[in-house]
Amino acid sequence: MLRLCLRRLASVVPIMAIVATLTFLLVQLVPGDPASFLLGSGATADEVARLRSSMGLDRPALVQYSDWLGGLFHGDLGVSLVSNQKVAASLGSAVPVTVSVALLATVFTLLIGVTLGTVAAVRGGLVDRAVMWGASIGMAVPSFWLAGLLVFVFAIRLPVFPATGYVAFTVSPGQWLSHLILPMVAVGLAGVGPVAFQTRVGVVEQLSRDYVRTLAANGLSRRRIVCRHVLRNASGPVVTVASLGFVFALGGVMVIEAIFNLPGVGTLMLSAIRQHDLPIVQGAVLAFSLIIVVVNLLSDVVAAALNPRIRFS
Repeated sequence: MLRLCLRRLASVVPIMAIVATLTFLLVQLVPGDPASFLLGSGATADEVARLRSSMGLDRPALVQYSDWLGGLFHGDLGVSLVSNQKVAASLGSAVPVTVSVALLATVFTLLIGVTLGTVAAVRGGLVDRAVMWGASIGMAVPSFWLAGLLVFVFAIRLPVFPATGYVAFTVSPGQWLSHLILPMVAVGLAGVGPVAFQTRVGVVEQLSRDYVRTLAANGLSRRRIVCRHVLRNASGPVVTVASLGFVFALGGVMVIEAIFNLPGVGTLMLSAIRQHDLPIVQGAVLAFSLIIVVVNLLSDVVAAALNPRIRFS
């Protein structure tokens, strides 16, 4: 297990270095000039040139890249060109919002998907077909359309949950959860199908194994066999699918945050793109990349803990 963790950790540094380089290069290709945007259309060429010089935008791209990369090694992501606030501080308040929605959506996906997949595999027949059809329909529903429907039904018609806004977990855990219920469902529903399909395949395969017949012959109930043995042995691929679902959930949150007015990374990045605030864009992309790398590392560790054979592969 330790060897697996060390191998995965060793790959984080080159991956993040490549991501940082590509992020900087792509941001340089974004059309528009931050100085011109900040000063407005009435600014003269001299005023734009002076502002570009004060912000360091007139330096060669290689010099800007080396300074930015040097700052990363010291935990400095730069300063916002618009608000003059440190990028790390802006991300520090936005990342928990985005990660909260993505984590809750992943938990929702796992709970519903594993339950449906297990029921479909154990019951079979009409129940199996109905569950698989329902999971397929859930995968086809656009998250932004579902978000609007959830707001209309559960925030307007039936005012059960708030439609917009965010409350930090440290302020009120109950309010935090109530504000994220609708975004969680909107983001997580599309991931239920893949988890249900993978769970069904794994459970069906495990139910045909000899150890299941041996346990049944020893008097164990079918429910106990499925819950304590079959699901554990079938959970490896499900963990991988869930980790991929978390990555897709992060992308889905970008759109959902705008609908529910959540102050997350997606909202911050979209605002920065409109304002040509390049340090914020670079920092947000790096934050997303680091979260994805950490989630993949954790999924590998969990999969190895569930299936010891993975540790030596």
